[in-house]
Amino acid sequence: MGELIARLGGMATVLGALKLGVLVAARVAPLTVFAPWISLRSAPAVVRAAVILALTLALAPLAAHAATDVPEHVPLVLLAVREAMVGTVFALASALPFLALDWSGQLVDTWRGASLAEVIAPPTGERTSPLGDLYLLFGVALFAAAGGHRVAIAAFARSFDAIPVGHAEALAGVTGSGLVAAKIVGSALGFAVVLTAPALVAIVAVELVLGFVGRMVPQIPVFFAGMPVRAAVGIAACLLVVPSLAEVLAPAFSQAIERAEQLLLPFGAP
Repeated sequence: MGELIARLGGMATVLGALKLGVLVAARVAPLTVFAPWISLRSAPAVVRAAVILALTLALAPLAAHAATDVPEHVPLVLLAVREAMVGTVFALASALPFLALDWSGQLVDTWRGASLAEVIAPPTGERTSPLGDLYLLFGVALFAAAGGHRVAIAAFARSFDAIPVGHAEALAGVTGSGLVAAKIVGSALGFAVVLTAPALVAIVAVELVLGFVGRMVPQIPVFFAGMPVRAAVGIAACLLVVPSLAEVLAPAFSQAIERAEQLLLPFGAP
């Protein structure tokens, strides 16, 4: 064991490499939690761990080239938290279109009265939405087919040059992470409302027609008779929107990756 450590450059070199690996893994880990383009939320923990290990090994040389010496006076845990926040900001910003797709599907399911269709996903224990999952998987497939995952990983790799691992002076960027997260969530909600607008208009029109029928023919149980109509109209509106989603999502994916890089600037070295 001692001979192996000596060939690797000594104990100090080995410990430095391990610290660097921990910090790189801390920045990579949020991608497997918040970025559907690299790991869906239903993915098993083993798959997430494998993705973290693979990306850490692939990006560690790049991080080592740009990194400064890890300061001894700053706890490694604090540096790891800073790296995790950097990864979280990038993951959430790059996942903005996917979050909007998921939320828009959930909104349409709620409006069309499909709350009972929500089921519990066994791997995560979370409630899932049929249309939300459909929109999300469609977005992931479109993103992968367009090569967006390569662009996103390349942008994430550049963050190791812009924000060196272990740079203690850059810890000041953590203070602005709350405002950044609020902006991301607000933008995702706004984008989701835009995507659900056609379904909303169709369902409101159905409600107006059902209200008129209920006034004219009170004997008809409008609420129960309208349930399948609402469900069908909601699904039809979503399916009609799908062909045009490709044109909307293509620039949205590109803008999300660019915005993810811009949002990391406060974490950079002064």
